[in-house]
Amino acid sequence: MLIELRPGTPAEVAEEVAALTGAHEDVTAWPISLAGRVFVVVSGDESLARVPASPAVLARRPTPDGHWLVRRDSGVAPREVTIGPPSRSGLPGFGPSRSELPGSGPSRSGPSRSGTGWSDAGWSEPRRSGPSAVSPASGRAVEGGVVGGPRLWWAAGPCALESAEDAVETALAVKARGAHALRAGLSKTRSSPYHFPGKGRRGLEALAEVRRAAAIPVITEVCDPREVEAVAEVADCLQVDGRQLDNRPLLAELGAQPRPVLLMRGPRASLDDWLRAAEFVLTRGNAAVVLCAGAWGTPPQPGFGAIAALRARTDLPVVFDPSHSTGSASLVAPASLAASAYGADGLLIESCLKPGKMYRPGDAAHMFPPESLADLVAACERARDSARSLAVPR
Repeated sequence: MLIELRPGTPAEVAEEVAALTGAHEDVTAWPISLAGRVFVVVSGDESLARVPASPAVLARRPTPDGHWLVRRDSGVAPREVTIGPPSRSGLPGFGPSRSELPGSGPSRSGPSRSGTGWSDAGWSEPRRSGPSAVSPASGRAVEGGVVGGPRLWWAAGPCALESAEDAVETALAVKARGAHALRAGLSKTRSSPYHFPGKGRRGLEALAEVRRAAAIPVITEVCDPREVEAVAEVADCLQVDGRQLDNRPLLAELGAQPRPVLLMRGPRASLDDWLRAAEFVLTRGNAAVVLCAGAWGTPPQPGFGAIAALRARTDLPVVFDPSHSTGSASLVAPASLAASAYGADGLLIESCLKPGKMYRPGDAAHMFPPESLADLVAACERARDSARSLAVPR
């Protein structure tokens, strides 16, 4: 359940409502601010929640499907998300830090707010360092891109970060062709224990060097909630693999970070599963969520239909991964064109200058040649524009 408070409700009043609502040991409640609105999130046995008769309470928002904040009619979910500077200043306010998450401290009435502050706009951003907007190595500004804007956003790069030198070359190549960000995974949720799992935390320095040298925002994967804060110091966007949509501690930690979150859909996840995962991030105070469609079903096939289906349910931007959804570089172009015609806001493409050197040979099969990226994206924009011009009103 969500309790919406009246606009401008002071911090101490929001805290009081949360404390009274979550007074029972089987209920936890905490306040958040999203889109200029103030909410108290109620988790646990709702029958035991005691919502006070406070003039600050505006309305109760039932959540029978497990998601209300992400719904189009809530007016909370953003239509546009910026990845890369100025994303730090562009996020709408943040929820609790890791030490303040429900269940992490001795109090069950609701998290304290020692790590954040309140302003008229909502909870202030946690004071953590992050990627600089200027690359010290090159002196060039790192510019962010808008997902969900009028132009097609896209990112490209290797599935997993391996050689920092090769990654820099690829980053420069994709940036020269117009990429808004580099994808390069540090942690991979592999289907086999014998496949390269990524460099993990030890690859953070290399990822930071790639970002500095190429002056491009970076997107990387994180699987362990204990590593989220460290990865957020380096990356501009934190990616969640579809197999991790049920990893609630990970989603909660991501919701406490001042970084956009890219949620991949799992091959067996329903739309409700996917939206509930996004809701989990928003209930921690981070509304900068991008949904990424890919393969779905058994056997897995490109899930283009999810793009259109989500349009009717949420305003969150939706991108498409044509590489993992097809498993073949030869199918990346047709899949990208189809996704664009379905209305995708962006593309997440696997691309590498030296695929033959990759640790896992299977990853090389996905790699779309960097030299063809600009032509592909231009064709995708034409496909999207054509589909829009022919669209029949609902």
